[in-house]
Amino acid sequence: MTKKALIVDDAEPNRILIGAIVSKLGVQVEYAEDGDEAVQKFVVVEPDIVIIDQIMPRKNGSEAIVEMKQLRPAFTAVLMSALTSTENIREIMESCGAEEFLPKPISSAVISAVLTKYGVIG
Repeated sequence: MTKKALIVDDAEPNRILIGAIVSKLGVQVEYAEDGDEAVQKFVVVEPDIVIIDQIMPRKNGSEAIVEMKQLRPAFTAVLMSALTSTENIREIMESCGAEEFLPKPISSAVISAVLTKYGVIG
């Protein structure tokens, strides 16, 4: 069965780039532009992994992850951001339940490693 990923970023070039990398690895990709849309798509798509930007308008990544985990806890949440303060990142991840944090910009090797680590790809 094909695994599914939800890519969420308010910056379209980021969404397209990350989606292209994930898609090349054989994962079905869906997109959302912000946290609100991400939660709506999450319900419909039922992704195995969500790769979501932290800083977005309306609802940020960690807020969206909290809502998604309440709806269906069994998925991998990957938070990404240009934030670099490790203390902030640790607090944010613990508060929302994200499994992984990826600093931007993200390389295809890092994405591949995360998808492998969480069993999304073989």
